[in-house]
Amino acid sequence: MELKGITVNIRSRTTTIAAAAAVALLMTSCIGGSRTTEAQSAGSAGKGEVKGAIGVTWWGGDQRNRLTNAVADMFVKEHAGVTIDRQSADWASYWTKLNVQAAGKSLPCVVQLQGRQLNDYTKSGVLIPLDPMIDSGAIDVSDIPKAVVDAGRGTDGKVYFLPYGVAYDAVGINTALAKQAGVGLPAEGYTWDDFVSFLTKAQPNLPDGVAAANLQGGIPGAFLGWAQANGKKLFAKDGKLGFSKEDLIGYWNMWEKLRKANVTMPADKAAEELGPDQGFLATGQVMAATEIPGNALTAASNTLAGNNSSQSLTTIPYPSGPNGSGATALSASGFAIAKNCQNVPTAAAFINYFTNNPSAGKVFAADNGAPSNTKVLDAQLADASLAATKKHELELYKQIVAANPPIIVFPPKYQATFEASFRRNYDEVAFGRMTVTQAVDKFFSEANASLGQ
Repeated sequence: MELKGITVNIRSRTTTIAAAAAVALLMTSCIGGSRTTEAQSAGSAGKGEVKGAIGVTWWGGDQRNRLTNAVADMFVKEHAGVTIDRQSADWASYWTKLNVQAAGKSLPCVVQLQGRQLNDYTKSGVLIPLDPMIDSGAIDVSDIPKAVVDAGRGTDGKVYFLPYGVAYDAVGINTALAKQAGVGLPAEGYTWDDFVSFLTKAQPNLPDGVAAANLQGGIPGAFLGWAQANGKKLFAKDGKLGFSKEDLIGYWNMWEKLRKANVTMPADKAAEELGPDQGFLATGQVMAATEIPGNALTAASNTLAGNNSSQSLTTIPYPSGPNGSGATALSASGFAIAKNCQNVPTAAAFINYFTNNPSAGKVFAADNGAPSNTKVLDAQLADASLAATKKHELELYKQIVAANPPIIVFPPKYQATFEASFRRNYDEVAFGRMTVTQAVDKFFSEANASLGQ
């Protein structure tokens, strides 16, 4: 649910105020008397005294809550008179609650989002663009790569959330198992065909009960990487699917060939897969995983060390294709401002602080992806106490973002429609209930019926 409204960005101060007032009157009659409108926010550009109350909401477990609260405490300490109402929940509960708040126009001022969900909210008009605040300097993006800022743009091209942490999907490798299998690591620039050969060659030399790879034909992120590497268009302008049925048939057939050759986990076992920090790669049951969030390496490595101290993990970019490496798709997390917010200057100041303040970055410790601010990132990389796995996560991100990666603008209903249908229909294939062609037809029908709506 998200915003597509009126933005006033007029250079003349007098004209700006007049325009903001006029639009405010119009918007008040439309939204039941809300004192803060998109036009007013654009006119003030987030400038104003930082004081009073704001609400902030985010997802995460105990560690994320502890670190986010620590940064919020720092912000309050540095801004006398500010109070923050803090709301958090686990991933699934977070979106359920956020949808209820959005429907009731009662969102907290500062809302954490990702690009995959952003346009559900821009479409329903519950957020304000941050562009005027960026233009005024209330929110500073001077040390954030353009590709990362762009990850916060909606389908209308406006910036609706500022990424503070950036993750990416990568291929995870158990280096000890790869060495034992005689395959080592894939060479730089390896292709998807090379990756299939890598897995197939490794399987006969792995210990009993260990698969060369997870069964991840139904994992959307891996497909997005494959599609981007092969120059496939993911979404059309109207939000519908941009790639062809033949593209997906070829991709799922690739996975089915590996599954039937027992190179992957069997379908029934794959259905038991847990999150990346406790999954098959983290527990030494597979040599490779084709979708591990770049910021999950440290947690997965810690789990593996507890189970088998003689093994270790690393991550590498996705396989390449004619269009380059598919691992370059960024998954950014950041903060947006709700349209119903009554304290935009303080909300903007909090977002700017959380994203750009070096002390805040040090405390948060890249808990939700690599710091988007390059100075904060470099300071963490220079820290001698940084764990080797965390350093690898951040260095691989830096390598990816330096290549100016393409940005995926996810249409409304992406997560609820695309991801759910993609997983479900591949499962129908893996369990033998549908042919690949039947499952692809069903997926296209389901996805195109709702995407972009």
